[in-house]
Amino acid sequence: MADLATILSILQLVLMSLALVLTLIYSLSILSNRRFHHQNNIFILNICFAIMTSAIFFLAYLSILNFNVKLFYISNICIIMYYAYSIASIQIPFAFVAFTVHRFCFILYHTRPFFRTNKWVIICIGGQWISEFLISLPFIIRSQPYCLIPVSLRLYFFMIVVIVPSFMNIILNIRIFVHVRSSSYRVRPAWTASTVNNVNNTQQQQRNASISRREISLLRQMIFMFTMFIGGWTPVYFMLYLSQIIYISAVIQLFATILCEFALLSSIINLFICNRELREYLMNKLRFCLTRGNVFR
Repeated sequence: MADLATILSILQLVLMSLALVLTLIYSLSILSNRRFHHQNNIFILNICFAIMTSAIFFLAYLSILNFNVKLFYISNICIIMYYAYSIASIQIPFAFVAFTVHRFCFILYHTRPFFRTNKWVIICIGGQWISEFLISLPFIIRSQPYCLIPVSLRLYFFMIVVIVPSFMNIILNIRIFVHVRSSSYRVRPAWTASTVNNVNNTQQQQRNASISRREISLLRQMIFMFTMFIGGWTPVYFMLYLSQIIYISAVIQLFATILCEFALLSSIINLFICNRELREYLMNKLRFCLTRGNVFR
C-alpha cells in the first residue's frame, strides 16, 4: 500500500508539471502573436495564468507534503499555507466566472460601448482577483488554535470552490444561451421602403447570425471546460470536508486528487483542440524550427 501511495504521489507531481508546461506554451503562443490579442483571449490568458499559479503552488504544496510534512505543524506557516491553498483552489473557477460575467454583459448589453472597452476587462479580471483574496480571509482570521480547520470552515471552502462558481456559471450561461438563441431566431421585417434598406437588413441579419453562431460555439466550449473542471475537482474538495466526519483512506484521497489533475489537464488540452488558428501557428513554428535545423546540418 505504501508503494502505491508513493507511485500516486509521483503521478500527482508529473500531471501537475505537465499541466504547467502546456499552459505556459499556450499562453506564450497567444502573447507572441498580435493576431491573438483580443478580449476573449485576454480572459483565456487570465484562466491560463490562474492555472499556472495554482500549478506552481500545488507543486510546492505536494513536494512539502511528501518530503517535509513537519512544516505543516508550525503555526504561522500552516496559516499562510491554508490561506494560499484557498486562493490557489478558487482562482481557476473564479477565472471562469469572470469570463462568463464578461460574456453576459457583452452579449446582453451589446448596445452599451462600455462593455467593449479595456476598462471593463480590467474591472472583471481585477474584481476576480480581489474577491479571491477577500473570500479566503476566514482561513487567516479563524479563532481555532494551532493548525486545526473546523468542519464549518471546510464546508465554507467546498462552497466557494465548487458550489458558488458553479451556480453563477449555470445562471449566467443559461441567460446567455437563451438570449443568443432568441436573437438568432428573431423575426425581422422582410421588406422595407427601398431596395437599399432591404440589402442593409439582409446583411445585418447575416452578420447577426454569424455572431450568434460564434457566441454559441464559444459558449459551448467554455461550458464544456468548466463542467469538466468542476466534475474533476468536486470529489477531492468534498472529501476534504467529509474526512472530518468519516474516515477516508489516504489512497482514495490520492486517487481523487489525480482525477482533479486529469480534469485540469483535459481542460488545457481542450484549449489547444478548439483553437484551430493557434494550432496552425504552433505547427508552422515547429516546421520552421525543423527546417532551420535541417539547413544547418
